[in-house]
Amino acid sequence: MRIAITYHDAPLSDPPVAAPLGAPELAATARDVHAALAPLHACTLVPVGDSVPAALAAVRALAPDVVFNLCEGAIGRTRFEAHLALGLDMLGIPCCGCDPVTLALCQDKPFVKQFLRQTGVPTPTGFAVAPGCSEEHVLEDIRELLARAAAGRVIVKPAREGGGVGVDAGSVCDDAEAALARARQVWARHHQPALIETFVDGPEYNLALYHAGPRGLLVLPPGQIVFAPTLAPERRVVGWTAKWDTASPEAQASESQIAGGLDPAVHAEIVAVCTRAATLLGMTGYCRFDLRAAEGALQVIDVNANPDLGPGSGFRMALAAAGVPFADFLADLIAARLPAVQLAPAA
Repeated sequence: MRIAITYHDAPLSDPPVAAPLGAPELAATARDVHAALAPLHACTLVPVGDSVPAALAAVRALAPDVVFNLCEGAIGRTRFEAHLALGLDMLGIPCCGCDPVTLALCQDKPFVKQFLRQTGVPTPTGFAVAPGCSEEHVLEDIRELLARAAAGRVIVKPAREGGGVGVDAGSVCDDAEAALARARQVWARHHQPALIETFVDGPEYNLALYHAGPRGLLVLPPGQIVFAPTLAPERRVVGWTAKWDTASPEAQASESQIAGGLDPAVHAEIVAVCTRAATLLGMTGYCRFDLRAAEGALQVIDVNANPDLGPGSGFRMALAAAGVPFADFLADLIAARLPAVQLAPAA
């Protein structure tokens, strides 16, 4: 089988984000996927720069049976994650992972949060505010949100970014004026609405799931982000500093691990909430849900379609905990996308 592996090799960061995100890590992940699939298939790495049309032309020239797409953005912006997948879909080229519609929905945080709330999936209360809106009304809405927030804080983040872009300790605010100032910062830096929602100060879990062809949706062991006790509550956020700045206090004091000794009732609730959400969102590839627990209730704080598959990622950790070899996982994703194709070695 001929497999093209696409990944972006240009940094994903809207100025003035402090550091370019994603390119070295995604290139390493692409090489890892290539190493896992190459023994049985004819695999070609296809770097995607600042031109989606050029990348699509390069893929078409290869005439692959399937594309394994690792792009988490396009032309320098994570909010364009769905663009390459949409182009492949329009050209009729099968692509592993979530479909472009699901990718686009999950990239619009206010929309997906509203959808989850309306379908009975627990998620923090919040709203989006766009540049040019009435700041007086925004302040009133934030004060009302703060009054209902159990932790007495809200978190402000870009509405259409991934990879933790625009999220750090300053995103967590305990008064309306500070939250509005942060929203203004999002408008100026990221040129998009800001999402303001209640901050859930509790244990953070995550759950990885994927579709394995005829075996359906498979659930991996839950993970947990363990924050050091010395880390202030407002710094207990897995934003860009925790993900990409290894010298930051957030990165040094946050550890991703498998949730050992999890209460069976909590485990069952995590699985039930996430599988319901994945089904409602039409997840057809692989995904990860981030959740927090507060006052005995779980809430989905983020939905990640096509999350990081790098060697140090939480997804790979969950695969290892489940005893699923990485190559078998990749084969399952291909089989789910090409159910009628025999996964035989390339001629």
